[in-house]
Amino acid sequence: MEAPTWPLLAAAVIASGYAAVAGHVVRAWLAAGRHRRYADEWARPAPTYRALPAGCAAVAAILVIRLGPGGAVPAAAYVGLVPLYGALAAVDLDVHRLPDVLTLPAYPLVGALLAAAWLATPAGGGAARRAALAGLGTLVLFGALHLLSGRRLGLGDVKLSGPLGALLGWQSLDHVLLGVYAMFLCGGAAALWLLIRRRASRTTRLAFGPAMVAGAVLALAIGGAAPA
Repeated sequence: MEAPTWPLLAAAVIASGYAAVAGHVVRAWLAAGRHRRYADEWARPAPTYRALPAGCAAVAAILVIRLGPGGAVPAAAYVGLVPLYGALAAVDLDVHRLPDVLTLPAYPLVGALLAAAWLATPAGGGAARRAALAGLGTLVLFGALHLLSGRRLGLGDVKLSGPLGALLGWQSLDHVLLGVYAMFLCGGAAALWLLIRRRASRTTRLAFGPAMVAGAVLALAIGGAAPA
């Protein structure tokens, strides 16, 4: 990988600043507990979400540096979604639920961002079609896993999978395969860590949304931008 240029580093700084500010807004929303619905959820102290702004900033910078040089898609289309997916991961960690108010708007939002990227990218039609098919394919795969797992994989995870698949599919099908593999690898690693720490048992239902988001980010970071 070539060393980042000064303009790219400047763009990464700007992107991380935006993500940090947006992360603070999301953190305030989460700290107010507005994502909580049931009495048992309100009975528990809310997490501080202290690491969320810094985490969003770091992910935004990584995405700009890894996706910016290839020119396959404006990195802003990905960076703009970082706070939303940070919020989804944090909510799922807290209440083991991915609310429709966050998962469903991702569909038109991702569609709009990729449509803008299509217009801004030479020969973007093929990437747009691949993204749409990847999003649909990932949605069908996770829907099947939801049924085959006896619904241990939640419907919220199914709804989360579509836009993530589309974002990965814009880059390449290899990104989709790597991303799905990384999602389950991250989920398995988290489950193993919790078992070792005796914070979960083999029957404990774990939040999978954070692993899905982490796996998608990992695939984009490793794969970088696909050739235009």
